[in-house]
Amino acid sequence: MDNKYRFINTGILDAALNMAIDEAILIHHLKGEVPPTLRVFRWSQPSISLGRFQSIEREIELDLCQQRDVPLVRRPTGGRAVYHRDEFTYSIVISKRYGVPSGIITAYAYLAQGLMAALHLLGVQAEISDERVNKHPSAACFASSTQADLTSGGFKLVGSAQVWKEDALLQQGSLPLDNRAAEFFDMLRYPDITTRQKELTLYCQKMTPLHTFKPTASWDDVAQAFKNGFSTFFQRTFEPGELSSSEWELAHQLAREKYCDVKPP
Repeated sequence: MDNKYRFINTGILDAALNMAIDEAILIHHLKGEVPPTLRVFRWSQPSISLGRFQSIEREIELDLCQQRDVPLVRRPTGGRAVYHRDEFTYSIVISKRYGVPSGIITAYAYLAQGLMAALHLLGVQAEISDERVNKHPSAACFASSTQADLTSGGFKLVGSAQVWKEDALLQQGSLPLDNRAAEFFDMLRYPDITTRQKELTLYCQKMTPLHTFKPTASWDDVAQAFKNGFSTFFQRTFEPGELSSSEWELAHQLAREKYCDVKPP
């Protein structure tokens, strides 16, 4: 088994291409064409990614998103809505033949060891939440508790979502650096202002951004910590690499055909 895994920083890209790249890596990994891959990336403008099965009509103020020029994109993974502004986004693609266990919750707990190692390098002690899955989840990812949450001091820090394709998985996750909750909640659909404010208050009681614990941590600091933390956990070197020409070609195709238009689940 090759000890060298791949670390890719794809930089700043639009929402559709960001999601398409992750799916392209998953497809290539499933074929055995690329190694396990940890990717870190940024967004060309503030964006909202939606869970694979999330309803736009019920949960998103589409007109306001359009007024604010905040694009929507549907993730290939599940989970709830995530606001991509002043946050760190990662994805990891790996398969059972590299030791990842079967089952979503078990695999979450396994990969959480890499996340915790990364946060430890940033000076943050985190643990896996023991909360039960919320049967009435909020539209917002960080307001919804799952058995896969990473918390520190009782606050949710990292939200992640997963999808399996045969024996390979893609996990996508977000680590907020600063608190942009108020502007995010404006774009979530609620029956009235009072309900929105109540949900926003609960959200802020459950989550806190990284800069609460580590005010000086830059995006690049976090990227380096993720690379080193996952390398430590897997005891494999995540070597800096690039997407192959085939991955780029498929990603652009998927962006055009699947991710540019947000369709109902």
